[in-house]
Amino acid sequence: MSKFVITGAAGNVSKPLTEILLSKGHKVTVVGRNPANLTQLVKQGATAAIGDLADAEFLSRTFKGADGVYLMLPPSWDKPDLKKLGTDLGKVFTTAIRAAQIKNVVFLSSYGAHRLHDAGAISGMGLTEVELNTLEGVNVLHLRAGYFYTNLLLSINLIKEQGIMGNMFNIPAGTFTVVDPNDIAVAAADALIHQNFKGHSFQYVVSDESGTDEIAFVIGREIGIPDLKWVKFPAADLKNVLLKYGFEQGAANDYVEMFTTLDSGLLFEDYVAGGHKASGTSIEQFAKTFAKAYKQI
Repeated sequence: MSKFVITGAAGNVSKPLTEILLSKGHKVTVVGRNPANLTQLVKQGATAAIGDLADAEFLSRTFKGADGVYLMLPPSWDKPDLKKLGTDLGKVFTTAIRAAQIKNVVFLSSYGAHRLHDAGAISGMGLTEVELNTLEGVNVLHLRAGYFYTNLLLSINLIKEQGIMGNMFNIPAGTFTVVDPNDIAVAAADALIHQNFKGHSFQYVVSDESGTDEIAFVIGREIGIPDLKWVKFPAADLKNVLLKYGFEQGAANDYVEMFTTLDSGLLFEDYVAGGHKASGTSIEQFAKTFAKAYKQI
């Protein structure tokens, strides 16, 4: 039986990851700021640690004695600079890891994390990778995950109100690296349990290679709108929507930059160059999950 610490509370990856580890008999501490969000996992046997990821002293206490730690950056729509945030939290993580003498770390990063300066929020993750790679004598695995399927659920209201899907990008068929969060959880659990990664390395976690037109077609077919289209929105329009939903100006700018670089295809260049392959939940399988959520709203 091993002890693991999982950041991210009960998020799309952290929750299934914690459940996998608990089901295999491991001790798991889940980190979050709101105890209510951890209630379900605590009932399943997890221990809650309530605190802030920016607090190195809190993290070092929480990490102490762990056989492995799973790290991720929290959603930070209220921050002015997501690249700086990635660097700052990376420094906090490394401080806590050194203090707690942790030897194995899994970090949830992203496709495109090799673009350190022109990919907004994703550059922030890449800069966290840079900080974590300063650790000596610590095995660090960066899971470079694809575009989350769950992000597509944000299109449900758009479909219902305007009969379209869309975002600030349009990606050709077979080139969009997409991923089911459950597939990330499986990869993270495997890494933490078997600890078969050494030094500083990264692993792509991609469920399928799709395209935005295909995504709209497959989802449309599943929800009974066979002619559903994907529409590319102007950057200014998307930024106004983000600001309307409470994004800080800087965070909105970083997301616009991220989507601009995504639309250019540059975020996929390292994945393609390395000959990496997709494996896991297909877009056709996720479309069934999407349809269930669509019908419930």
